[in-house]
Amino acid sequence: MTATIGKNRISVSIARASDAAVGVTKALAGVSGWATDLKRHSHILIKPNLCGGVAGEPGSHTSSAVLAAVLEIATSFSLPIYIGEADCSFNDAEQMFERLAIYQLAKKYGGRVINLSTGPVRDVAVSHPLNIKTLRVAEVLVSAFIISVPVLKTHPWSGVTITMKNMYGATYLREKSLYHNGLEENIVDINKVICPNLSVVDATVAVVHGGFKYGLWVGCPPSRLDRIVAGINPVAVDAVGATMLGRKPADIGHIRCAAQQGMGPCSLEEINLLGDDVVL
Repeated sequence: MTATIGKNRISVSIARASDAAVGVTKALAGVSGWATDLKRHSHILIKPNLCGGVAGEPGSHTSSAVLAAVLEIATSFSLPIYIGEADCSFNDAEQMFERLAIYQLAKKYGGRVINLSTGPVRDVAVSHPLNIKTLRVAEVLVSAFIISVPVLKTHPWSGVTITMKNMYGATYLREKSLYHNGLEENIVDINKVICPNLSVVDATVAVVHGGFKYGLWVGCPPSRLDRIVAGINPVAVDAVGATMLGRKPADIGHIRCAAQQGMGPCSLEEINLLGDDVVL
């Protein structure tokens, strides 16, 4: 769960496909090392972005098609699988599980659905904290192989919400707005504790130009991109995703801050782009 950066350039894979399953398979084929790492873990925790969206509003939450494609691949490892989401100020996780048929999806693939704002918890000390010294998280996250499956979105406060912000959404505390003071540093601190081992970004439909609906950020209109982005370093994945949204990664506070902390690159010149869109 600790974020690290190696000496070689970090790779991020981009796949273009109108079929989500094809896109996920192609994108993951370009990412090396994750399957070996996964086998060292006791269980898999898949974290989609559900509560950050409006149910049924395309691009505002992770699509069922992309989530199903990730589940299909995860089942091949014969480990316990959890689909986890936490409550937030505007949405209750259980209600979103119901509205988006997540319970049925989990049953189909032999997984278990879990609310990350309930159940056993662990208070984890943050390494070299910027703001948050101790973070409370669900126990299931601590030893899991975490697969972050966010949707690609701009965001009114953090600039973008991709995989690092998706981990912010995994914290135990329901009132996530309490972390808004010093938001960019807090996102970085959270990713020091719950850093995804693998990120699979749903960019099939994205929020490029957004607006508020029921207090949540949605596409105005949603943008069909038919892309999947995958990688093992969340900072690099976010840098690529931000670029796809027309933003400079170094202008996004939490991406820049994470890079300054040595957690990954925020410049595309430091990233090895693989797949269909090697020039962004």
